[in-house]
Amino acid sequence: MRSRRLRWLLFVVPVAIALVLGVAAANRFAGPFPPRTITIATGREEGAYYAFATEYQKLIARQGFRLEIVPSAGSEETLERLKAGEVMVGLVQAGTASATDAESLVSLASLFYEPLWVFRHKSVRVGNLSDLRGRRLAVGEEGSGARMLALQLLLDNDVTTANSTLLALGPADAEAALAAGRIDAGLFVMAPSAPIVLKLLRRTDVELMSERRARAYGARYRYVTGVVLGEGTVDVKANVPRQEMTLLAVTANLVAREDIHPDLVRLLLGAATRVHRRGGPLEAEGAFPSDRFVELPLHDQARRYLKSGPPWLERVMPFWAAGLLDRTALVVLPMLTLLLPFFGLVVPVMARHHRGRIARSYAELRACDQQRDGLTLYDLDQRIARMRELDHEVTRLNLPTLYLGEMYNLKIHIDMVLRRLEERRTALVAGPASRSAGA
Repeated sequence: MRSRRLRWLLFVVPVAIALVLGVAAANRFAGPFPPRTITIATGREEGAYYAFATEYQKLIARQGFRLEIVPSAGSEETLERLKAGEVMVGLVQAGTASATDAESLVSLASLFYEPLWVFRHKSVRVGNLSDLRGRRLAVGEEGSGARMLALQLLLDNDVTTANSTLLALGPADAEAALAAGRIDAGLFVMAPSAPIVLKLLRRTDVELMSERRARAYGARYRYVTGVVLGEGTVDVKANVPRQEMTLLAVTANLVAREDIHPDLVRLLLGAATRVHRRGGPLEAEGAFPSDRFVELPLHDQARRYLKSGPPWLERVMPFWAAGLLDRTALVVLPMLTLLLPFFGLVVPVMARHHRGRIARSYAELRACDQQRDGLTLYDLDQRIARMRELDHEVTRLNLPTLYLGEMYNLKIHIDMVLRRLEERRTALVAGPASRSAGA
């Protein structure tokens, strides 16, 4: 019983220690399991951000997670919600975060281009943004990323509230005001697929301004670039636009709180990759998601994903199963590493313990054999009984199979000593009788 208990302790104690250390290592490096619900802030429900979020929602649901979409008035409001912890991630227009305190936020990727569309009446002759000085302009509603970008670029061209009329109008109101002639031009930051953009491109009394100095703005702001909208790109049959146009553009970025779970980063980027990798009118296939044109620090997990793609397990298994297996490996591998030294110590100890039990029986056997000739008849009877008892004890020894050969060798030797003792006893009993017969 003591032997069995000792073996049990020698196995359980190192395993328990390794398990505790392995779990601690897994929690330290992988953290707890990710939450099953993710909250994402977008723009208004009629906008492109909301539409793309609904696509993410469907893809993420297939992986067993729930994406809860929270509409907002624009990128500025989305950033405020992120900083307040009301949402985990948000779709934000590049250039917005630089004007706010965003120390607790990180970028996950840029997703697609959002051009700055400057639509003007045909009667208004402008070649660049500086020509809008003194005009009535719609520059986006309060709290929107479009307004922040428009005001910054207009300020660079000395177009301010002091010399121009800058109206805080949303896209729908700006489009109506432009159609009614209440404003001279409207500045919109939208994806090419936005209904308002398509509607304005098809109007005959409104024209799109082409920006000749796109490179200058790109050199000034790292999140601004120039994109080319080819002739007929929007509508080949109607030839919209009617000529090739150069537009300023920013990117839509996926922004998150810096404490976002690493697994959720990969989950979101996996959905974003499936939605945006096919490209669009302005994006080449495979160009997005990207680490370019981001203004916030890139999350470490996002940097690895954008460089190398998803881990191998997530390519061949469902996301939840890959995460579970990955965590299991993080526990098992440290356990195995920690158990190797333990087993390197335990195996010799156990071997010494088992051989010690056999060796103690041999010590008793040798002593009995060495003292055989000097024993009295009474002592011989005691030793013979002990040898038979020892044979039973050895038979009952609970030894691993590896040591059975040594056990049966011991039994052979016990039997040999027992025969010698019995022969010695027979000789002692026969001795007096022999002497009597001779007399």
